[in-house]
Amino acid sequence: MLRPFTLALMLCGLVNAATAQTADTAPETVAPETAPSATANSQQDIGTLQAELASVEAERQRLADQLAAGGESEEISQLQEENQQLRADNLAARMEAQSRLVAQQQRWFLVGGLTVAGSLLLGFMLAKLGRQKRREWLN
Repeated sequence: MLRPFTLALMLCGLVNAATAQTADTAPETVAPETAPSATANSQQDIGTLQAELASVEAERQRLADQLAAGGESEEISQLQEENQQLRADNLAARMEAQSRLVAQQQRWFLVGGLTVAGSLLLGFMLAKLGRQKRREWLN
């Protein structure tokens, strides 16, 4: 897309070319019937180009005002706030996952410890019962 300044320069060049072309043509070479219509067409082209130039200039001014007002800075600040919120949510999710992992590890440690304690207790009880039977058997 062309910048508004470039469009304005192009329009000015077209206007200058149109006026130079009409000035270079000699009145003797143009037929008397076509002279008014050619002037009317030139005036219409100039009017159209001036209207386009005015609309381009208004658009340029609107964009300049928007840039000065900081319309994009609101969008940037909104995106930054959303980014901070997402980072905070991510951190909270990581902390929650870490705490669940620690709780699960503690639970498995407890289950393992109870299993070892139960096995030792059962082993001692079975060993004691076995010794009593042997003593009776040997006597």
